[in-house]
This record gives sequence, structure tokens and C-alpha cells, in this order.
Amino acid sequence: MIGKVPTGIDGFDDMVKGGFLEKRHILLTGGPGTGKTTFAMQFLYNGAKTFKEKGLYISLEETPEKLLSNLKQSLKWDLDKHIKDGSLVIATVDKFDWSNLSDILQSYITRHGVKRVVIDPLTIMRMNTKDEFEFRRNLIGLLAFLENLDCTVLITAELPTVTREATTYSLEEFIVDGVVVLYNLPIKNERRFALEVLKMRGVNHSKSMYPFKITDKGIVVYPEEII
Repeated sequence: MIGKVPTGIDGFDDMVKGGFLEKRHILLTGGPGTGKTTFAMQFLYNGAKTFKEKGLYISLEETPEKLLSNLKQSLKWDLDKHIKDGSLVIATVDKFDWSNLSDILQSYITRHGVKRVVIDPLTIMRMNTKDEFEFRRNLIGLLAFLENLDCTVLITAELPTVTREATTYSLEEFIVDGVVVLYNLPIKNERRFALEVLKMRGVNHSKSMYPFKITDKGIVVYPEEII
């Protein structure tokens, strides 16, 4: 029986019946400012703090220093403690290429015994690949490679639209095992964050869209409310 990997995000694990399935690949997508980085890091932070699973955050865009600085301004997490004890590793890839990324991932995962991985963002991977065929081939190869390393993986991606109705999907949504979409929706005279699980293979997940808030403790989802 395949085990579960709980995110520890209040309200979200209820939507996916206890967490992600082990060794699966989840695409975390949304527009700018929808909380993708917070969600992804919360998955790793809760893994280290609560579930004693080591995490790796690979940034293809921001430096670890800038990433940490931004998170510390809004969240009351003791990230430094877990970085110092090795249960949370943040690394960057200065010049992206697929082989280099695979080498870095294998090195950190095997050396630190990592079980949870975040790769941020998929946009950089696509920009540095010559065409869609090559992108698809490399992405499928990377996901199979990570599955053999016994990791559960979140990959972030930018969503160009802000509404559910206008959303279009690329090939990566069909390749991965799960898709979680974050929205920042205009409702009357305000904007509200909302989340839905678009796809989760092997899980009888919630099909509704639910509101969430970003607090100083991280993301909190309200599955008793519906947008």
C-alpha cells in the first residue's frame, strides 16, 4: 500500500485525504502573489518540524538569501534551526541545464537523505529548452529519475490567468501526478485567495474550490467554506 505524505497545511490535507501519495510529483501553479513559495516551503518546513522528513528547496531563480529574507518578513517560522541541523536545505542552480539539475538533485538527496523536494520554478526549465518535444522528454526523464530516488516532489509554475474559467493547461499538467492551483480572485470590492485540487492520481480528492489565508504561521485553508 502506498503511504501518505501529509503537508501539515491546515485544511489542505483534508482535501487530499491525508496528504500526497509517496514518491508522486505535484505541480503547484498560480499567478503572481498567490502564495506558491509559501505553500512549497510550508510543505518542507512541516516535513522537517513535524514529520521528521528532510527537505530540499531548489531555486532556479532567486538566491537562497533572498528567498529566506522574503519568507522571514512575513512568517514566524524557525527556518534557521532546520537549516542548521540539516533537515532543510536550500540550494540554487546558477546556470540551468537538465543534466546539471539532475546532478545537483542526486547529490543533495543522497547526501542528506531527503524525502521532500521543491523545484521552483518550472518556467525557467521551459525557457531553457529549445522546443516542446525536448521539454516533454526532459521533464518525463526528470520525474522518473526523482521517483527512483524515493522523493515526493512539488514543482512550482506560473499561471498566466487569474480566473478558473480562463485557465488553459500545458503538457506538464498531464504529465505530473497531481495539480494544485492557487488563485487571487476579484470578488466584489476585494480579492480573495482560493485553492483547488485540479488533479491527484490515486486519491479521491475534493473537487471544490476553497478559500485560504496567508498568516504569519503560513497558509490556512478553509474547506468548510466554498468560493
